[in-house]
Amino acid sequence: MRWVAVAAVGLSIFLSALDATIVALASPIIARQLHLSNSLASAIFLAYSVPLTLLILPSAELMRRFRTLPIFLVAVSGFCLGSIICGLAPTLAVLLAGRIVQGSFAALLATQGIAVAASVVAPTERGRAMGLVGSLAPLGAVAGPGIGGLLLTRLDWHAIFFVNVPIGAVATLLGLESLRGIGLARGGQSGFHQMTGLVRRPQFLWGLLGFLASTTVAAGLYFLFPFDLTGIQRFGPATAGLLLLCVPLGMGIMGILGGYLTDRYGARRFTLIGSSLLLLGLLLLGLVLVQPVAAFDCAWRLLLIGAGIGLFTGPNQTLLMSAGPRETVAAASALSNFSARLGSVIGPLVLGIIWAVLPGMSRQMVGGITGLTLLAAFTLLAAWMASIEKSKPSAMEPQGRSQTDTGAEAGTRAARAESLTARPL
Repeated sequence: MRWVAVAAVGLSIFLSALDATIVALASPIIARQLHLSNSLASAIFLAYSVPLTLLILPSAELMRRFRTLPIFLVAVSGFCLGSIICGLAPTLAVLLAGRIVQGSFAALLATQGIAVAASVVAPTERGRAMGLVGSLAPLGAVAGPGIGGLLLTRLDWHAIFFVNVPIGAVATLLGLESLRGIGLARGGQSGFHQMTGLVRRPQFLWGLLGFLASTTVAAGLYFLFPFDLTGIQRFGPATAGLLLLCVPLGMGIMGILGGYLTDRYGARRFTLIGSSLLLLGLLLLGLVLVQPVAAFDCAWRLLLIGAGIGLFTGPNQTLLMSAGPRETVAAASALSNFSARLGSVIGPLVLGIIWAVLPGMSRQMVGGITGLTLLAAFTLLAAWMASIEKSKPSAMEPQGRSQTDTGAEAGTRAARAESLTARPL
């Protein structure tokens, strides 16, 4: 039942990622049919992303106060309700209302998903759980354009939102089957106090900063590369779309493999290997970014970047979820998700500032890839700093308890973690 629970929460994360890419694909059609300007069409994204970002940190406190299964059912049902509102929306106002509902419950889905997946399995299996959950988001991103394209060629844009309903129903059934009696340990401190305590730990802080930098690179690359594909490489829409899928494809494959390797050999070495691959991929991409090349030359570089992000993310998430006692898992999950959302904003913002300063497409491309490469170098530095930080007991946990429950270090505590699967809130 533990892995059914991981599948349930992972499917809910897949749901939100699938919705994001489908809506991005359909946004020009929605804008045209609703007679929206480009600036007004951006409200469709903001209505989802703003409440999602603002409610991530408060979600940790809700998870600390209430049982796991009711929160999961409310979150999935609320997201599906928002999807139905969007699917039935006759006007922009109703569509925006539905997107706000979706974003509000998506914050709870994302935060709870990582926390539950980290808690229900034994520490020796945590890497695989983090790898599986971490891979479902990019896989949802990969599936979104394909599913959305099929629907939009045959049906109206309203249909893309109804895809969420059957997926949500499957997640609900899996949750009802597996999440009964499972709960996250509460602890005596508030969620925000737990977050403050975690951030004060150097190992956790460096891991969080590395994750922020890697998500900023990913978001920035998705903002930068389409301009290169159309303005310099001159690829057609179909080729450009396939190339853009290389990064999430690499993330998905290496995320699952990285989880298995983390449980077998420990997490720290793979955060270093993954961040090194990310840096190498960006350096190699920079060599071909300002001159036309074959599609294959772009594809393998993007796959290398995606593989680096995937190999870094799962082990790094394992370290973040294991940095404190089990009572802080929800707080760690909230901080991790908040970093991911912050990175998705910072990436395009940094490139926008660079492009405002530099004239000409070629200089803008060089400046953009240089900025992303520096962020990748910082990701490697953060992974290194997190790896050399020794576990130090603090007031948040008893003396003698290690901050990291990964690899071989976790074997002596596996039985203790098994009790989480039967302990209600």
